[in-house]
Amino acid sequence: MPAPSSKHRANRPGVVLVADDDPVMRLLMVEMLDGVNLDAIEAEDGLQAVQLARECAPDLILMDVEMPHMDGFAACRAIRDSENGATVPIVMVTGGDDLEAVTNAYEAGATDFVSKPINWPILGHRVLYVLRASDAIVRLRIADAQNRAVLAAIPDTFFRMDQNGVYLDYETGHTGGRHIGNRRESASGEDFAADECVGKHVSEVLPRDIAERMLEQVEIALRIRQVRSVEYELIRFGQVQHYEARLVATGSSEVLGLVRDISERKRAEEQIRRLAYCDSLTGIPNRQAFLEMLERELQRSKIGNKKFAVLFMDLDAFKRINDTLGHNVGDQLLQQVSDRLRDTIRPSDLLSRGDSLTREGFDPRPDQGSNLARLGGDEFTILIPDLDRVEHALNVAHRVKDAMRRPFIIEGNEIFVTASIGISLFPEDGDDCNSLLKFADTAMYHAKNCGKNNAKLYSSSLTMQIMSHVKLEVGLRKALQNDELYLLYQPQLDVRSSEIVGVEALVRWRHAERGIISPTEFIPLAEETGLIVPIGEWVLRTACSQARAWQKLTRRPVRMAVNLSAKQFKDENLSQIVLSALHDTGLDPRLLELELTEGTLMDDAKATLATLEQLRGIGVYLSIDDFGTGYSSMNYLKRFDVRALKIDRSFISGLPQDSENAAITRAIIAMAHGLKMVVVAEGVETGEQLVLLEQYGCDLVQGFYLGRPSPAESVTGMLQSLWVPVAEK
Repeated sequence: MPAPSSKHRANRPGVVLVADDDPVMRLLMVEMLDGVNLDAIEAEDGLQAVQLARECAPDLILMDVEMPHMDGFAACRAIRDSENGATVPIVMVTGGDDLEAVTNAYEAGATDFVSKPINWPILGHRVLYVLRASDAIVRLRIADAQNRAVLAAIPDTFFRMDQNGVYLDYETGHTGGRHIGNRRESASGEDFAADECVGKHVSEVLPRDIAERMLEQVEIALRIRQVRSVEYELIRFGQVQHYEARLVATGSSEVLGLVRDISERKRAEEQIRRLAYCDSLTGIPNRQAFLEMLERELQRSKIGNKKFAVLFMDLDAFKRINDTLGHNVGDQLLQQVSDRLRDTIRPSDLLSRGDSLTREGFDPRPDQGSNLARLGGDEFTILIPDLDRVEHALNVAHRVKDAMRRPFIIEGNEIFVTASIGISLFPEDGDDCNSLLKFADTAMYHAKNCGKNNAKLYSSSLTMQIMSHVKLEVGLRKALQNDELYLLYQPQLDVRSSEIVGVEALVRWRHAERGIISPTEFIPLAEETGLIVPIGEWVLRTACSQARAWQKLTRRPVRMAVNLSAKQFKDENLSQIVLSALHDTGLDPRLLELELTEGTLMDDAKATLATLEQLRGIGVYLSIDDFGTGYSSMNYLKRFDVRALKIDRSFISGLPQDSENAAITRAIIAMAHGLKMVVVAEGVETGEQLVLLEQYGCDLVQGFYLGRPSPAESVTGMLQSLWVPVAEK
């Protein structure tokens, strides 16, 4: 690929050379780079990579290790040996993550390395940060080169000093500098004249603390005969200037000192530190800064027998804001959240233990603690040191939570968010950083599960719950392959004839250790983890196969009802899965009923209509399950054109005593019949309910009174004794 034009490159932050013999990997890398606004040029092997590196001068190189003609290590060394290849960042992409692969990458001159398989979103951010760090280093080298040029033209200030700290000689640079009154500022920045220093003790020229450090290094330089240095700060012309005095023994009792202004170097180091420890979006400390600060606080508290708390805050439903309003609004919200956190937390809550950070840089004010940090995304942490009572941590958490509830004004719009906060305590909950942060995170998820907009303390029972949840998830992932899932079938009866006209398939799980696990426990877990999709496909195929078996046995059609979850319904392969199940089992599409909830149908009306049209084209029977608990309108019911409504069991359970449920049930039946839809009542448990539903004109019923969910063998007997053909719809 040719190098981008200079005009195009001006609108991009950098150009990356992608060297890989695999065209698919190159394509993926180019797509990844384009996603983070970077241009790319491509090389098919190591030789071409070296040639393009010399001709195009890329800002960064992504180099695969295994390539023909010249491998990545050899290409990296060749680029480093070229005229302009010494400083370009080279990130090696290796299939091995062992120590030898890492060592070979760095010995070849690599800046960094990544291992396959590649986490593409993380790699994009990693490339950006390597480019940013490289740019900072380039700026630092430019500044250093400028300083060297100046010092080459203007000699450093130098002095001779005896072992007692008395200046024997003092010479300032004679080129450059500026006049201040009747004196000339030295090239090093110090404005001391020779007659102010010669013959005087260092404590008469420099502040006492600096003079003491200078004398200490003079004594060491004379004793060990090696170069020593002293860095110090002086206020010059209203600004803090940094100096370095290098001392070398020139005799048994004298040293030669050279003073250099290192302010530019210090500022560059400070900028690099900001890049490493400051969150670029919000300006507050990032994860690395917080972890280091937490480690320092942990050691301090252990020595001083102190307590502290870690607060882990996460914004509720932040993803919804990003998805609906855009990432730009989401970024502005995070900035305002960090500002509000700083304003909400009092200085007494966060006693600073080190350098502070603000959006503009390091802030020396002691009341702006670095105890607040953004870990990433919408996750923030707060450290409360020297904790006297647990109530204090809870008070801080509730104050933060209440502050988040106030509206945020972004682009003229009010945005409302809430926060869930978890709290872990040292030493009660853990005595290492990872445990404290993990337990605070665990407590935060507990707060979300308790309704969000909440603050919860960590307890060991939460870990037990999570471990149980994880163990259950692992078991569910193995349930299919271990044949632990099975189906029960509940008959549906025609109200008028009392004959079985269909069955509903219900999945159950027989765990190897726990026995039968309730669907109310494992179905939500399957939904959460996405396992509901393969489980749902297994249910569909098994149910279709059983329906076909009953059809062959009784020589009569048997309609089989199967529930579809929201995730299944949104699966773009749903139609193909249904067609495949019908084809493989030989079941007539008209004998398959797919049940959908109101929430599933209403989630995305446009996409719903398209999927329903595909299913109707297959010829399957469609119904709405648990009707009455959602929010369907008459207009949508007409547009969806389903064939049946299943009244939720919550309306049937109160019959005949509950007059409100009775009125709702009558209304649903009348509405459905008006739309030419069949009505099925779930949860029929008494004869009175059955009689009442018959009076209301209900078409089909199912429930414990008519038949409990049973194995296929039991239903076979029922079908052979009670059967009426299914009417063609």
